[in-house]
Amino acid sequence: MAKNKLVKNITIDELAMIINKGFDGQMDYLKKSFETVNENFAQVATKEELDKVKKDVKYIKENVEDARKLGQRVDRIENMLDMPALKK
Repeated sequence: MAKNKLVKNITIDELAMIINKGFDGQMDYLKKSFETVNENFAQVATKEELDKVKKDVKYIKENVEDARKLGQRVDRIENMLDMPALKK
């Protein structure tokens, strides 16, 4: 049987070093990926910014509720005065 010229006899130690290089390459790739994710997340919002957004949403909800109540009160007054409602 003729040996394939592309096949090289390697030792277990050499094989271990080759595999280790592959793992190191993957670990470097993962580290870069996590660094990118962390940087992007840091840019999205800080805790203070999120707290401000929550406060703004709460304020908007309260004002929408007040506007809804005001509309109901206007309807009631118009009904009491027998006034036709304005067309919207």
